[in-house]
Amino acid sequence: MKAIIVDDEKHVRKTVLRLVDWEALGFQTVLEAEDGAEAVTLIQEHRPQLVITDIMMPVKSGIELMEWMEAEAVDCKKIVISGFNDFEFVRHTVKFGGIDYLLKPIDRKQLHEAVNKAVISWNETKRERLQYHEKNKEVNELKPMYRDKMLSRLLTDAAAGNAPVPGESYLREFPQLTDVSSCQVALIDLNTLHQSILDKYVSSLDLLFFTLLNICNDFVHSAGRGIAFRNWNRPFEIVLLLWAEPESATPDLLRKIADGIDRTLRGSVEFGLSPAGLFPGELHKTYTEAFDALNKRNLLDSGVRIHEFRPSSARIGTVRFGKSEEKIRLAVRSGNPEQIRMALAEWFTVIGAMNHISMEQMKMWWDEYNAARAGWVEEFFREYDSKQQLLVENSPFIVPLDESGRLSLPALQEILANSLIELSKIFITMQTQTFNGSPMREIARYIEAHYTQDITLQDISARFHLNREYISRKFKNDFQETLIDYVNRIRVEKAQMLLLNPHLRMAQIAQMIGYHDEKYFSRVFKKQTQMTPNDFRKRMAVKEDGSSTVQ
Repeated sequence: MKAIIVDDEKHVRKTVLRLVDWEALGFQTVLEAEDGAEAVTLIQEHRPQLVITDIMMPVKSGIELMEWMEAEAVDCKKIVISGFNDFEFVRHTVKFGGIDYLLKPIDRKQLHEAVNKAVISWNETKRERLQYHEKNKEVNELKPMYRDKMLSRLLTDAAAGNAPVPGESYLREFPQLTDVSSCQVALIDLNTLHQSILDKYVSSLDLLFFTLLNICNDFVHSAGRGIAFRNWNRPFEIVLLLWAEPESATPDLLRKIADGIDRTLRGSVEFGLSPAGLFPGELHKTYTEAFDALNKRNLLDSGVRIHEFRPSSARIGTVRFGKSEEKIRLAVRSGNPEQIRMALAEWFTVIGAMNHISMEQMKMWWDEYNAARAGWVEEFFREYDSKQQLLVENSPFIVPLDESGRLSLPALQEILANSLIELSKIFITMQTQTFNGSPMREIARYIEAHYTQDITLQDISARFHLNREYISRKFKNDFQETLIDYVNRIRVEKAQMLLLNPHLRMAQIAQMIGYHDEKYFSRVFKKQTQMTPNDFRKRMAVKEDGSSTVQ
């Protein structure tokens, strides 16, 4: 810290300098001035934290100095040392925020206490100033979000039929909207930015929004035409409310914004644009029209940046992902990357023949794909630790574009192939770890879980994507019995438990373990146990009676 001692008497300045332990109180520099005028120069140059001043001095008095400091050095603390016990001097000291008024001759203890009090006051002021700056910084950081959320709520209120009117809170924040009677809505969807831009901002989506909004608002504010904001109702959307000029001029303004974004981010952007509508009464209608224009545009077209709403916009196609779902599922289940790519290629051959693919269509396919994928994950990992499903969460919605800004179906095909191959690898790895590298153990486990169903070698071959002859040979080698014998043994073991219940008929038990023919069940049971089901039941009943007699 720094201090300045102001007095026209040199010996007084030296006395003050000597009586205070400046270093102990945190002062590194103590300067001297002969009068108020010299003090002003030193204050402007050194910005001290404390000024100790006399009242009666030539050129500029202590009162004049404090009055100047009140305007030009507000935070600097003041202590007055005077030879006059004058009420007016004391009053001016209090008026201009003096810490203390000390009388000459100077008392060491009083001076030390006054300086210490000034230091405490300075530190408190500094702390409050820092807190203010921090709060101000937080407010400045939150202000854009607050404004964006207010405008987003404006859209929500309009959708709910609560058309805002002048005088409400959002008009206090955006007074320029008060005189707006009609406007157009333009939209940007960040999902359709070029992948190079998304990759650059992958860890800071907020920074990408900040950059885009700055560019948009620079153009619309300078033109006095509107306002751009982040729509918090949709996670990847920027909305522009545009007014004050003919509709015919709006596309030119949007093209300038697109050029500005292209220069800054090295990537193109597209807009959905509504016709003008009454504000605020038709705000929901104009927003919906801009949304439809953007979402129903043809992603296969290039060179079109402004998509104006047309009532006859193309409808969504009838092609569904579900038509290829089963082939892709079986390919993923097989663990063979080539089969996965081939199954996807069939699907992309179908959609590659289409001449119109909209964002709306893409979102529908993506939802269908993720729903199917979630079902596969549940099926594949049903018997494993549920934590493993965290490894195969759904991918985010992606619209890969080529260099001309068109939807790149080959890039999308590669993204899906890599994702599904990774899913398949995780599943196969878990199979290997769980069953010691042998798929036969998984087949055995499947039989134990589904013994009540019709199980054939053909079914097992289709489910596990293995050759029937290989399954027959390998299963017998691993378990020393054929697959059919294994199925029958499991069923007979379950039947033995059920036969202990005398109230169950043979036909019921046969049905419960997967046999539709009671006589066939009896033959299989006898082959496995060398006795019929009835003989087994009688023997178990005799044993139980004998056990009861012994007891």
